[in-house]
Amino acid sequence: MISSKAYGSKQKREARRWFKEWSNDYDRTLGKMARHHALLDLAVKLARPKDGEQILDVGCGTGLLTLKFLKAADCSVTAVDSSCEMLAIFQKKIETLRLKRRATCKEQDAASLSFQDNCFDIVASTVALHHVKDKLPMVKKIFRILRSGGRFALGDIDLDTTGRITDPKRLRRVMDYLKDELTMALEDGGPEALSRMFDNGKKHLFNDGEYAVDFSRWANLCKQAGFGPIALRPLREFKRFKVLVAYKA
Repeated sequence: MISSKAYGSKQKREARRWFKEWSNDYDRTLGKMARHHALLDLAVKLARPKDGEQILDVGCGTGLLTLKFLKAADCSVTAVDSSCEMLAIFQKKIETLRLKRRATCKEQDAASLSFQDNCFDIVASTVALHHVKDKLPMVKKIFRILRSGGRFALGDIDLDTTGRITDPKRLRRVMDYLKDELTMALEDGGPEALSRMFDNGKKHLFNDGEYAVDFSRWANLCKQAGFGPIALRPLREFKRFKVLVAYKA
């Protein structure tokens, strides 16, 4: 998961504490949800990884998306996250599965990606980039580090949580989403998943490190950054979640 560089120091500390607490629960909660795995699978499918390609997984968490890319093609993945606790869990998976040759973990924030231009074929991220408050500079960096013909694959919530927290219309919009999200969490992961996703839902309600925007906004950000063709695909069973693929012509 990703904490935004735009946070103040207090917000950064709170974000790190929250993700540290979640790190050991991540695979047992969100990682158990059918909707989450369907989103990861769709992101990989639409990104179309090929043998030999270099992929960047931004906000990798415990590595669920990276592992799906490595299964889909004989590619190499650099996985970055701002949570050292999440990365420690993923590093153990890499060692256990003997993937050191193909997967590398780095502690890095999405808002300050420090890679050379034109070095990746795919940049992918799922349910992570809504944590970044100032999104356009990040999308521009993603554009620069992609090679010509590269793809940016984004899987996330199609939800606009922006606006005043005192606005009743905004409250209803977020609560409509949370109703389905919490129901799925209980069905797929039990009370533990429900409790964790309820905490996550409160962050959306109060914009406490959650700055979700809808996919029309994401598409516009990609156009502003210079991306060419942009494709959107909703999850068949979970329409509130979509995958965007933007191409660097």
